[in-house]
Amino acid sequence: MRQWVDHWKVVGPILEAERWARLLATSEDDLRRQSLDLLALWQPGVAGDDGEAIVLQQRAFALLRGRDRA
Repeated sequence: MRQWVDHWKVVGPILEAERWARLLATSEDDLRRQSLDLLALWQPGVAGDDGEAIVLQQRAFALLRGRDRA
């Protein structure tokens, strides 16, 4: 376990830097499309999902849209 933790202390920051680099290189249009694609995966009939998470995400996005317009 210690070896695994030590390994991730080195690899974790490298992967995080790569993730941020990819995110910053992505266009606004691609980010919007990816967000919509992700949200489209939600299905109300999926067991264990009462829809609360999607409602919270929609509220957050609505708040962000409101900031963009201000």
